[in-house]
Amino acid sequence: MRTLLINLCSNPLSELEFVKPVEQILKSHGIIFHTKHYNKVTCKDIESSDKVIICGTALKDAAFLEDLNWLIQLYEAGKPILGIGSSSQALVKFFNGRLIDRVKIGVFKVKVVKENRLVSKRLFQAYFLTKKVASDAGSLDILAKAGEKPCMVKHEYRDVYGCFFHPEVMNPEIILNFTLET
Repeated sequence: MRTLLINLCSNPLSELEFVKPVEQILKSHGIIFHTKHYNKVTCKDIESSDKVIICGTALKDAAFLEDLNWLIQLYEAGKPILGIGSSSQALVKFFNGRLIDRVKIGVFKVKVVKENRLVSKRLFQAYFLTKKVASDAGSLDILAKAGEKPCMVKHEYRDVYGCFFHPEVMNPEIILNFTLET
């Protein structure tokens, strides 16, 4: 099992906060991975991977949202995808959802509203660091909410997930459930 970890960070310093913690979780569980910046991912990178995790990035970093063509080859490859933090914004936008400006920083209660394989708890705490949330998930199913807003989504038919929070901070089991389950 090989995982492609996609880095959205425009500033390399942000990688320490958003990419390295995910790498450490994977490494500590013996999961083979390779990391690439989103605008340098090749078809070969995707083909040689079984799963894809798209890491988040800093609040002021939104370059990845300007042109979503980088997501097309990932989606068309049919690989399972987990979007973390701000990468969930890209997934919602890609699947015709709407984003609104709403800063959410800190630990908040998350309520699971639809059973899924990533999290078994009905209620849990999660760490958020976002300035946009989904007002409409588009063609994505809502799996969990923080308050009234979707914070965990999934494609109706495919293993494409998005977490608007950062599971690498308080909920690493979400990353492991995604990565280790077939």
